[in-house]
Amino acid sequence: MVMTLTIRARYDGRALIPEEPLNLPIGQPVELELRLPDADAAWEQLKATAVHGLNLPDEALRRENLYEE
Repeated sequence: MVMTLTIRARYDGRALIPEEPLNLPIGQPVELELRLPDADAAWEQLKATAVHGLNLPDEALRRENLYEE
């Protein structure tokens, strides 16, 4: 039987530190699946603000128009 437990933890540069105590015996083998909430939120925000169907005229992409003197 597989038990699923979702916890929040912080990485201290060396180990993941749970934000709450875990009711696990010392030495208990576990499998971890990491999800980075900040990365997920950033990706969702990027998708929501992306410009779809942007149509730039060729003239706008000329070097003289891209770079200021």
